[in-house]
Amino acid sequence: MRGDCIVRYDRSFAAPFFVLGLANFSGRLATFDGMKVWLVALCVLLASAACGAQSMVGAQRSSGMGIDAFGHTQMSEARAEVLPERKAHLDRLIAFLRTSLPKYRSLDRAIADGYRPEGPEVPVGSLKHFVNYANLRVNWQHLDPEKPMALLYRRTPGGYDLAGVMFTAPIASSMDELDKRIPLAYGHWHSHRNVCQPKNESAPLTRAQARQFGFSGSINTKAACDAAGGVFLDNVFGWMVHVYPFENDVARQF
Repeated sequence: MRGDCIVRYDRSFAAPFFVLGLANFSGRLATFDGMKVWLVALCVLLASAACGAQSMVGAQRSSGMGIDAFGHTQMSEARAEVLPERKAHLDRLIAFLRTSLPKYRSLDRAIADGYRPEGPEVPVGSLKHFVNYANLRVNWQHLDPEKPMALLYRRTPGGYDLAGVMFTAPIASSMDELDKRIPLAYGHWHSHRNVCQPKNESAPLTRAQARQFGFSGSINTKAACDAAGGVFLDNVFGWMVHVYPFENDVARQF
């Protein structure tokens, strides 16, 4: 393939993320009474005419067991190249979000439009999700820049600053399907799998129990979760991707 048909990008960073909300099983949403799921983790449409029908080439990595010791967080493939028209799709998405999102610098406006803060307070510098569950079904169908699943706010000493958005996709989506929404050369699609949560969220846990439950817990099978008296979630929200449109450096926009 001719080199002028490819835009190259070195995907070498990992965006921090915080996810909290509902569990869905194989593309269906399930709500558990009195239980909230939470996580803190650190860490575009065809080829142009000049490229004809040629496909993308380049190094890829397979989806692995993720960034935690027990395989709860799994990442999508990382593709090293993207065709120009797919890069243009991303440019249009960033431009649209830069125009449409500033109204949500007001938390009151975000809440009025259905976005709700989820989870415990986070430290200064960390991200907090304001989730709109009404947008979940739309996200399962396609990427709608007007209906992100969540608004991302960074905690500051004085409150929250709007940082970006989160889109989701069904857990059964293929890598090619994810790539059509946000190209895998840019987007850090991730999913949270095989999570065991305590049935009684309000009950205090021993130190040993705390190491078993949650997104970094040692329990990662339904049998073990049942034995521990927990609630097993085979995945949470499906696939997720963060977009930070106000960043000037493309390497920090996804």
